[in-house]
Amino acid sequence: MMNWIKQQLRIFPVWMGLVILGLFVVSELVVLNRPGSLAERAFQRMDTMVYDWRFHLLTPQRPKGPPIVIVDIDEASLKSEGRWPWPRARIGDLVSALHAQGVALIGFDVVFSEPEINPATRLLESGRLTPGAASELKSLEDTLDGDKAFAAVMKDRTVVGYFLHNEGIHSGVLPAPFFPVDGKEGDRLTVVRMKDYTGMLPLFASSASGAGFISTLPDADGIMRRSPLVLRYENGLYSSLALEMARQYTKSPFIRMQTISTGGQLRIESLSVGKSVVYTDESGLALIPYKGKGFSYPYVSAAKVLHASAPMPELKGAIVLVGTSALGLTDLRTTPLETGYPGVEVHANLLDAILQSTAGANYSFYRPDWEPGMTFTLLLTVGLVFVLILPRLEPGYMLVVSAGWLAVLTLVNLAFWKSAHYDLPLSILVMSTLVIAIFNISYGFMRANTQKREMKTLFGQYVPPAHVEQILMDSQMVNMEGESRHMTVLFSDIRSFTTISEGLKANRLKQMLNDFFTPITRVIFDNNGTIDKYVGDMVMAFWNAPLFDENHAEHAVDAAMAMQRMADELIPQFAARNLPEIHIGIGVNTGFMNVGDMGSEYRRTYTVIGDSVNLGSRLEGLTKFYGVKVLVGEGTYDLTPMYLYRLVDKIVVKGKREPVCVYEPVCRLEDASESRINRVKAYNTALDHYYSREWDEAEQVLRELHKGDPDRVLYKMYLERIPQLRNAVLPEDWMGVFEHHSK
Repeated sequence: MMNWIKQQLRIFPVWMGLVILGLFVVSELVVLNRPGSLAERAFQRMDTMVYDWRFHLLTPQRPKGPPIVIVDIDEASLKSEGRWPWPRARIGDLVSALHAQGVALIGFDVVFSEPEINPATRLLESGRLTPGAASELKSLEDTLDGDKAFAAVMKDRTVVGYFLHNEGIHSGVLPAPFFPVDGKEGDRLTVVRMKDYTGMLPLFASSASGAGFISTLPDADGIMRRSPLVLRYENGLYSSLALEMARQYTKSPFIRMQTISTGGQLRIESLSVGKSVVYTDESGLALIPYKGKGFSYPYVSAAKVLHASAPMPELKGAIVLVGTSALGLTDLRTTPLETGYPGVEVHANLLDAILQSTAGANYSFYRPDWEPGMTFTLLLTVGLVFVLILPRLEPGYMLVVSAGWLAVLTLVNLAFWKSAHYDLPLSILVMSTLVIAIFNISYGFMRANTQKREMKTLFGQYVPPAHVEQILMDSQMVNMEGESRHMTVLFSDIRSFTTISEGLKANRLKQMLNDFFTPITRVIFDNNGTIDKYVGDMVMAFWNAPLFDENHAEHAVDAAMAMQRMADELIPQFAARNLPEIHIGIGVNTGFMNVGDMGSEYRRTYTVIGDSVNLGSRLEGLTKFYGVKVLVGEGTYDLTPMYLYRLVDKIVVKGKREPVCVYEPVCRLEDASESRINRVKAYNTALDHYYSREWDEAEQVLRELHKGDPDRVLYKMYLERIPQLRNAVLPEDWMGVFEHHSK
């Protein structure tokens, strides 16, 4: 059951990642198939924020094209010519002055929907004039008609504006649509429809060389990011001021519209005038390619044009847009770049981009036809990769991978924006990546914290506190799955523990063991050891796991010697409490062992197993046989040349066939006195004679050593063996190996 739960926990991030990805995939399908849905509005709102950020970061740059100049009805013009609206005749004077400067085309970001009152007509209608005066004034009525004066000059290269809207008002007249649509076919078009209009005076409609709507459609937040190039009213499509001026400037007879039929709808792809091609969305709206903040185009005050007495080079051959930047006239807009942006420059930017955009060089921003498929494919494929890859990484690597992918997404998006003028969506890809990454990183940290708690629980009582901190800092340092590693193991056992336990009550025995194990454990910890287990009076420890320790054999022998000193120090303390003396035997062995988290689903422990471990246990049991406090195996001996050793014996332990040499560590070489070194050398010389069957020489040295240290068991043991071996018939391959038949 526990294994099943652990398995489910391991795959939990994958299932949750698939659920998260599925939600985003469904959201994207809703966005694609249900315009205006909550999901579509939410992601569109986020994409508009990205759109604004890109404008600030990489403002569009266009090569120098046809000169576009703003003739500005500014504060200076109002001061010079009086408040707005000006008399139509004066506006006609402005048009005449512009024509005199040699402009190529004039466009009015102004609507002339109401007739101007003719003073002569008003006086005539008052009935207060004498017949003679009325007759004379009647002859001047046409001369004083400002509308006729203005209409007379707008026939030459002048485009005027009008409004299409949904305000419930009809006034003036509209020009003929550039593209009539019948009811059935028109219903398939996705162009934005308007129900009402504020048009021009019929006189202006018949006199102007062209007309275009100046209606704008800000986004839901009031920011001008896109503007319609075509709008529908009843059964006709109408062109914007910028599109109509582009048509007039290029002398194109008509506007071409490229559509695509999908899902029973006719969606606009692009609009063309002459060689210019501008891409729009399916509704005929174009993203406004602002070339900078307000006043990015040359501005000339209308008053300066009216009173010019010399040619103005900036107007020669220019396309002129007549608009206003005066605060009181409220033709100011909020754009991605700034608030208070002159509305006339919206038309200037669109006109500029249309004239410079061709099939080979596009300067308008748009979303290509392949964008939905690409976005969906990226969302699905990259999402699946993240769902499968992130749970396998550590939280730090998750963060790096996720941040790297977000950086790639952003840089590629900016590159397409800069080079190809593609307005590619970013929000759903970024959000899906962030949500999947945040979930996996959060889960990873939770999992890491759980692992740290488990490791702290697992190792807290068995390894030094410094080791626990290292393990918690980097859990990769520990392989819980199990591995073969070159290690050193130590076994310690209390001599005659059965007799001791029989003479003590249970609570005093428990207290004695606690008081004994506490300083012994501290010694092991101080020498970088790991406590494996306590079994009755036995302590098992090992080195070089869970953390690597290059000097594991040395640290183990240091611990064994320190444990013996600690046991000696405890004797008087225990005696003062009427507790028996405690003497311990220690076995140490080095070799390859299997280490890891082992056990059952009910209980597990971090431990070591293997032949080298078993030999260490056998060595501890043999310490009493040889009368030594510490025995070490060959592997430990080979790695600790800093110690002075006695060769104890060549043995074969029970259950094994291969002989091993076992040694008694005497002390560190730097701590050894000359007399001790000489005694050990003499003893080792005696064993050399012994293994060479030089019995007399061996016996002579051993007797001398026995006189100086009559209690040492080793001397007695070999003095007893020599007579037996001297009289025995030994095989030719005799190597002095002693076989133990008990554990």
